[in-house]
Amino acid sequence: MKIEIYDPPMCCSSGICGPSVDDTLIKLNENIEIIKNKYPDASVERYMITQQPLKFRENEAVYKMIKEKGREILPITTIDGKIIKYNEYPTLDEIQTYL
Repeated sequence: MKIEIYDPPMCCSSGICGPSVDDTLIKLNENIEIIKNKYPDASVERYMITQQPLKFRENEAVYKMIKEKGREILPITTIDGKIIKYNEYPTLDEIQTYL
């Protein structure tokens, strides 16, 4: 199972080192660690639009959604290529419902 998170532009790949720490991103990083430990067969990848723009084109559903609604729709989360949530990060419970 592959979880992919398509992030909006951020200061770094984690997004938690900017001038003001975003609690949502800290919680997301915690949730990713929980998933990695609890579900060893699941992989989690994060892509930032400013650093890995080709990844956003590789997933047709993600590319189409951004093209239609703009970058404001980010973040987008997919599981095995299917969009499960957009415009905000999923909670741990939301991700676990798909695992």
